[in-house]
Amino acid sequence: MTHALIQRLAPSALCLALACGGAAADPEFQLESALVDSVTAQSLGASREKGSIATFFAAQKAMVYDILRSSGIDLARLPPDVRGRLEKFHTTNLAAFKAFSTGLDLKDQGKFAEAKAYFEKAIQLDPNFKLAEEQKVAMPNVNLVNLLQIRAAVTDAAKTAVSSGQNLVAIDLAHAMAAMLAGQTVVIAPQPTNAATNTSTPFSYSTNPPGSGDNLASHLAIGTAFSYTPTGSPASISIATTNEYTSSQYARSGTMLESITGSGDFAAQHGAASDCCSGTAALSDGTPAYWGTWRSVPGASAAVALSGSSLSAPVLGSDFNYLYAAATQGMPSTGTAVFTPVGGFLTNVSGNISINFVTRSVNVNNLGFDLSGLMFSQLNGSTTYSASNVSGFFAGNYSSGTCTGCAAFSPAASSFTGNFVGSGASGIVFSSIMQNGAGTVAGVHLFGR
Repeated sequence: MTHALIQRLAPSALCLALACGGAAADPEFQLESALVDSVTAQSLGASREKGSIATFFAAQKAMVYDILRSSGIDLARLPPDVRGRLEKFHTTNLAAFKAFSTGLDLKDQGKFAEAKAYFEKAIQLDPNFKLAEEQKVAMPNVNLVNLLQIRAAVTDAAKTAVSSGQNLVAIDLAHAMAAMLAGQTVVIAPQPTNAATNTSTPFSYSTNPPGSGDNLASHLAIGTAFSYTPTGSPASISIATTNEYTSSQYARSGTMLESITGSGDFAAQHGAASDCCSGTAALSDGTPAYWGTWRSVPGASAAVALSGSSLSAPVLGSDFNYLYAAATQGMPSTGTAVFTPVGGFLTNVSGNISINFVTRSVNVNNLGFDLSGLMFSQLNGSTTYSASNVSGFFAGNYSSGTCTGCAAFSPAASSFTGNFVGSGASGIVFSSIMQNGAGTVAGVHLFGR
């Protein structure tokens, strides 16, 4: 892992990167770590700590600092909040720590359901173990079944990461699961060199950049849906997502979206594509939302950059659909709301999305829609929206549902995302990727109170 520490740094970074030893009854312990650049396979450093069990947690902190230094991260230049999380002892209960570490190991194997049980055990042993609680909440109730999926989950997590320091990346595994199960193909790679300044951009994979309370007037929540056919593949992949973008990350011509840039490994340009299928609707607070399609043919195509690849027709599918509205500037902290379909690219939409602004819970209730000739119905799912993003990004997998016309359909392998829009969260830009047994289909839609 180059300049990326997965999940919270202490103590989880320790057991994600290290081999942890010692049992509760052992009088001594020994910890060893090795940090390797995954691109060059070069060793960046190694460290060893040992001593009595009484000094275990102090040694664990020392090893975390060694990992940071080996990664080229200057501890003195870390933001105060990051430094504070590093220095905090999340638990001093060895049994709870062992249960937590086992949970992390199972999570790395893709055994999320089993991992969740160990995180719950850690909480029982130490009710104040907040990091274990965070991991428990983030765990999907499904398991990955092979190493390829596990690698995809970890790499795709970088796309939804929220940068929390110069080169630190915190990965939301639940969001990674949603994207990975939707069939997305991802690659971790450094950002390209900026030719204008001849300096390299730091690692930054966020496709959901955190909002700023000081400058939100021009932020947009944008949902996109498109398909492409990977080289050598007979089947196309459909992708849909929602994200929040600052004014420097998008361009418009009137109400037509022209480009999305500056957001991790994803960018899109209108290019020579024609415009089609535009629409607009107003939310209950008067906030307007707009949608449209860039329609591409060879020689007159939109351009999409995805995971280091440049896509244009005929590799890029004919329709790049977008939907956007002003991002919510501040999420409510009390009350509940129910959101129903307003408009967009799903047809015959039924059901609703209910939100609890106290617990930040998101529930998809009996959602139904038609997409690419397939009829999906009775779709249910639950997740929580992020407090680190002003427009409350959320992602999850469906827990139940049916499909008419699918070769095979598994709700748990289909996913959804969303961002809130309008004053006081009056609407949701919602995306959905559905596994149909032969590939994926995807779409975006607007929901309002």
